[in-house]
Amino acid sequence: MQLREKTVHGKKYYYLDLSYRISSKLKSFSQYIGLKKPSKSKLKNIEEEFKSEIVSRLAGKKYENEFVSKDDLIKIMLFKEAFNKKFASLSKVQKRKHEIDSTILFTLTTLTTEDVDVSLDDVINSFKKDKQLSMREQISKNMLKAVESIKEKHEIDKKYLLKLHKTIMADFEEKTPGQVRNKQVYLHKQDPKNLLGIEIGYRPPHYSKIDELLDDFVKWYNSTKLNPLEKAATAHCKIYKIHPFLDGNKRISRLILNKILIEEGFPLLNISLKKELYFQTLINAVEKNKEKKFTEFTLKEFLRQTKAFIKRKK
Repeated sequence: MQLREKTVHGKKYYYLDLSYRISSKLKSFSQYIGLKKPSKSKLKNIEEEFKSEIVSRLAGKKYENEFVSKDDLIKIMLFKEAFNKKFASLSKVQKRKHEIDSTILFTLTTLTTEDVDVSLDDVINSFKKDKQLSMREQISKNMLKAVESIKEKHEIDKKYLLKLHKTIMADFEEKTPGQVRNKQVYLHKQDPKNLLGIEIGYRPPHYSKIDELLDDFVKWYNSTKLNPLEKAATAHCKIYKIHPFLDGNKRISRLILNKILIEEGFPLLNISLKKELYFQTLINAVEKNKEKKFTEFTLKEFLRQTKAFIKRKK
């Protein structure tokens, strides 16, 4: 932030300048303040109002922020804008290739994050064919269908969450696809001294409460004014804490995180690409109620992955 003084015909005019570095470029915003130099406290208020105005201008609507600053929110919108501008400059073939590659990589990552035994070849093969799939290819195919589903227009409600789970768990009846769990589950993290791992300091709610908690989640989803990135990260944490299914809860959480972003014009975010850091941050968020840390992690990954795309040569 910089207070700029400009003199014209002997008169002093004051401007507030804000600048943000987006990859290798600098994006600046300027606002006229007046003929009188403002006090520090008044300048701070002007700055905050100006930042809110910039966010509304970039997003086309007003957003609330809880865990990220207004500066970060402006960066989020600017990086989103830069991504879409770079993507728009690609040829049809390049666009299609990027969409396929990002979908395949997300599918592979989100499955192997859960130690599901699939390879890149399995995902590629499942993308190319619909019949005579191996077990590993079928698992990949199910996830690919789910990724395509979040790119389509669907109302987020309990019915859609169950449908999404039924899609990723199709053909695996022991996972009760499309049904909420009917027993207590426990969350564990890896421990070199215990092959079964150790239970984390958070236990999901009793299964009898799941329907009510999912209803609460849908109400929150439809009423919150949080910006897309915070809404996406918070939704991930909320679904994971409910743990509505016997299996696939983190996968559903990552899909919903991305559905929120995609609906707001953001690219697919491979949130679990850094597997260990992702797990550590998520566990801390639920164990110690530090959802802010998970939001900050999501922000860093969005900026890092978007920056990499912007810098990439065509």
